[in-house]
Amino acid sequence: MKQSLIMKPRFHSWGLSIAAIVVLTGHSAILPAAEERAAGIEILQPGVRLTIVAEHPEIVTPTGLDVDAEGRVWAVACHTHLRPEDYQGTEFDEILVFDPDGAQHVFYNKTEQTMDLELGPDGWVYLSERDRILRVKDSDADGVGDTEQTLVELDSEAVYPHNALSGLAWTPQGDLIFGLGENFAKPWTLTALDGSTIRGIDRGGIFRLTAHGEQLHKIAEGLWNPFGVTVRDDGEIFVAENDPGEYPPCKVLHIVQDGDYGYRRKYGSATPHPFVCWNGELRGTLPMIHPSGEAPCGVVPLGRGLLMPSWGDHRIDYFALEQEGASFTAQQVTLVRGSRYFRPTCIVQDRHRAKNGTLVFYLTDWVDGRYPVHGYGRLWKLEIDPRAAAWTGPLDVPPATSQAKLAESLRRGTASLPQADLLELSRNADRFVGSAALSSLSRLADEWTPAEFSKWTVADRVQAVQALRLATVDPQPWIDALLEDDSPGVQFETLRWLADEDLRAYLPSVESLLGNSHLSYEVFEAAVAAHTALSGQPEIGMRNPDLLLARVQDDASSPAIRAFALRLLPIRSTAPVKDETTPTADLPEGLSLPLLKKLLAVQNPALSIEVVRVLGVNPAAFGDLLAKLAADDSKESTLRAEAIVGLAAIAESHLPLLLQLTQHRDGQLREEALRALRGTALTAKQKSELHAVASQHPESDKLVTAILDPSSLTLGRAALDDTAAWSKRLAAIRSPADPVAGERIFHHAKVAQCAHCHRVNGRGNVGGPDLSHIGGRDEPDWLLGAILQPNRELAPQFMPRAILLKDGSLHVGIRLRSYVYEQIRDALGRNHTFNRDDVESIEDLTTSFMPTGLPLTLTDRELRDLLAFLEQNQ
Repeated sequence: MKQSLIMKPRFHSWGLSIAAIVVLTGHSAILPAAEERAAGIEILQPGVRLTIVAEHPEIVTPTGLDVDAEGRVWAVACHTHLRPEDYQGTEFDEILVFDPDGAQHVFYNKTEQTMDLELGPDGWVYLSERDRILRVKDSDADGVGDTEQTLVELDSEAVYPHNALSGLAWTPQGDLIFGLGENFAKPWTLTALDGSTIRGIDRGGIFRLTAHGEQLHKIAEGLWNPFGVTVRDDGEIFVAENDPGEYPPCKVLHIVQDGDYGYRRKYGSATPHPFVCWNGELRGTLPMIHPSGEAPCGVVPLGRGLLMPSWGDHRIDYFALEQEGASFTAQQVTLVRGSRYFRPTCIVQDRHRAKNGTLVFYLTDWVDGRYPVHGYGRLWKLEIDPRAAAWTGPLDVPPATSQAKLAESLRRGTASLPQADLLELSRNADRFVGSAALSSLSRLADEWTPAEFSKWTVADRVQAVQALRLATVDPQPWIDALLEDDSPGVQFETLRWLADEDLRAYLPSVESLLGNSHLSYEVFEAAVAAHTALSGQPEIGMRNPDLLLARVQDDASSPAIRAFALRLLPIRSTAPVKDETTPTADLPEGLSLPLLKKLLAVQNPALSIEVVRVLGVNPAAFGDLLAKLAADDSKESTLRAEAIVGLAAIAESHLPLLLQLTQHRDGQLREEALRALRGTALTAKQKSELHAVASQHPESDKLVTAILDPSSLTLGRAALDDTAAWSKRLAAIRSPADPVAGERIFHHAKVAQCAHCHRVNGRGNVGGPDLSHIGGRDEPDWLLGAILQPNRELAPQFMPRAILLKDGSLHVGIRLRSYVYEQIRDALGRNHTFNRDDVESIEDLTTSFMPTGLPLTLTDRELRDLLAFLEQNQ
C-alpha cells in the first residue's frame, strides 16, 4: 500500500483569495487569472452562467470531481501527472473539499496519477488511479480519509498516466462503471477484490463491478481512452473518448454490452490498417454518436442530451441526443468558449439542489496545455436556466424505441429467436441491433461444427465467424477450414480474429494463405497485416517492406500476388523537385529500376499495370521508361494507357509523343493522350492538329474541346444541387460506361485527382475516406450527389481545419491532436506539427477537402466513367 503523511486540514475564505467573477447570461468578458493565462470566456447561448469558484494556488491541475448532499465540492488536485523534477507541489495528489461556506481542506493525499473521483454509499469516496480503483473513508469524522480499500488493481508494465484506469460512474442499480485506456498496447490484468480477473492487451474498454469490488466483468472494448464515463437514469452509458490517435476526431459514444468500437493500439499509428476503425467501418463494430471536441475528459447528462467539456478546444458543448433506432444521433451546441488557457476537464451535476429551477454543474479546468503538472488550475460553477435555454429541448428522458428494446433483449438473452432470424438481424442496417444479434448468436456458437457451417450461405458464414470469435470458442477445429473458405469475407474475418487475439500458432496457416494466387486484394492486405501481427511486429501495421519485397522478388509467387505486394509496398511522397506540380516519391530500399524492368518482363497484365503505376508516382525519374511503354505498339492498350497517365504530370516534356498518340485509332490511347494535355500550353499548329483529331474522331471531340476551351465544360450544365438533372444527362450518354477509364481518371494527376486524398483497394492517400467499399450503398444517385455536393455529407472524422502561422503561412488538414502543439494531416496524408506559440489563428472548416465544382472540370463521359469505377467497389 502507498504510504504518505496525511496533511492537516487547512481552511480559508474563498472570498479573500479567489476572483469570483461571474459571466452573465448572453454576455462575454475576459476573466483575470494568474499572469497572462486569462480564461477569455465567451458565453454563446442564452440561459448559461459561468462563475469561477477557485483557482491556483487553491486548486491546481484538477481532474475528477463530485458534489455531495451537503453541497460540498470534492475535486482531485493532481501533483503527479508527468511531474517535472523542479515541481514544487505536494508529493501526492490531493483530494480537496470545498464547503458551501467557503472553507476548504484536504481530505486525502496518498494517491498518484489520480484520474477521477466519485462519491459512493456509506461515506466512501471512490478514486481511480492509473493502476487501481480504491475507496477511502473518514471513519472518525475528522474530515480526513483514514481508511482505504483497493477494489481493482491493474497489473501492467505500462506507466503512462492517463491511458489506463480513468472515468467512474454509478449505475441506477448501484454498480460502479469504469474505463480502461489502451495502455500502450502492453498486456494487462485487472483483478477485483473478490479475485475475479480479466486480461487484455491492446484495446481500452468499459467495465463493471459492485460497490464492494466484486463480480468484475467487461461491458465493451475497442476504445482508446474512455476518460469520461456517465450513466443516465435509464441505465444508458455514454463515454467521452479522449484520444483520437491517427483516427480523429475524439467522439461521443453510446456504450452497450458486448459492443466493439473498433480501436486496437497494437497495430501502431500508421493509417490505414485493415483491422482498425474509428466510426464503425468494420463489420460488428459500432459507430460514434457524434464527434466531440478535442480531448474531452468528462461527460454528464442534461435532459435528453449530454454536456461535455473539451480540453483541447477550450469549450463546453451540449450534445442534444435524438433517438435513432437502437442508439442516438446528436446535434452539437457550443455553450461556452474560452482562450487557450481555458482547458475544462471533468464535469458533474449538483443533483441535490437547484436554485429557482436553475440546474447547477461544476467543472475543473487544467488551464495550461502542458501535460506535466504545472501549478495552474480552476474550479468553475456552471448554471443553466432551462426556462431561458431553449437549446436544451425537453428535459425528460423518452421511453426506449422498439429497436432499442429488441437490442436489449438480444443482449440479455431474453429474446427467443431462431438462429436464422438472429443471423438475419446480425446484418441489420441498425448497427446496434446487429451487434446485439451477434451477442445472442455467440451463445449458440459452441454447438456449431465446421461441417454444418460449410452448408450455410456466404452472408451467414461471414456473420457466424464474428459470433465464433465473440464466443471465444476453441479456434483449433475452425481456423484452417475458415481460411480455405471460398468467401473473401469469411477469410477476412478469420484473419482479423487471428491477429486481434494474437493466435500465433496459426502463423503457418497465414503464410500458406499468402501463397494462394486466387486471393482478393482485401484478403491479401488482411493476410499481410495478420502475418505481421503474428510474427510479433503488429506495431508496424500492414506496411511490412521485408515481407512485401520478398513476395515481389519471388519468381515462384504468382504474378497476382506479386502485383498485390507491389501495390502495398510503402512509397513515400516527397516534395516536388522540378516544379510545384510534378509528383515525386521515394521507393523503398530494394525496389530498384532493374527489378521493375524484370517484373515487366514477366509480361503478366496485372503485374505490369502495377509496375507502371509505381513508375507513375515519380514521372520525373521514370518518364523515359513511361514514354517508351506508351509508344510501344506491341504492348497491351490498357498498359500503354496507364503509362500515358503517368506522363500527364510532365506532359510538356513529351509533347511530340502525346500529340502523336492523340491521333491513335485505339480509343483508350487517344483519349488518355488528350486527357494528359489538359492545361498544357500549345502552339497554334498543335491546336490545329487537335481540331483535326476532333473531326476524325467525333466521339472524342469533348476531350479536345476541354483542352482548347476549358470554359466549355461549365456551359449548359445543371446546377450542382440538381442531382436529378445531372443523372438524366449522364443516362443519355449512348456509349457504355468504362470503369477502367474511370479508375485512371480517379488516379489522374491533372484531371480528377481523387487519389490525392482518397484510397481505393490499396491505391491512393489517406487524407480523406477510404473509398474501397463506396459503391455498396443502395441509394440511387447517392454517389453522384456526393460528388456534386461534397459538403453535403461530410464525414466527421474528415472535418478539416485551417492553421495560420505568425509567419503568414496557411496550413489546412485534418486535425489529429491539440495541446501545446497543433498537429494536422494534409490532403496527401502527411502529418504536420506546429508549436502553439507560432500559431496566429485556428479555424475549423465546414467544407470538404474535395473541391466543389469537380464535375465542372470533367466531361459528361469522364464523370460517368468515374462513377462506374467507384460504384463497382462494394
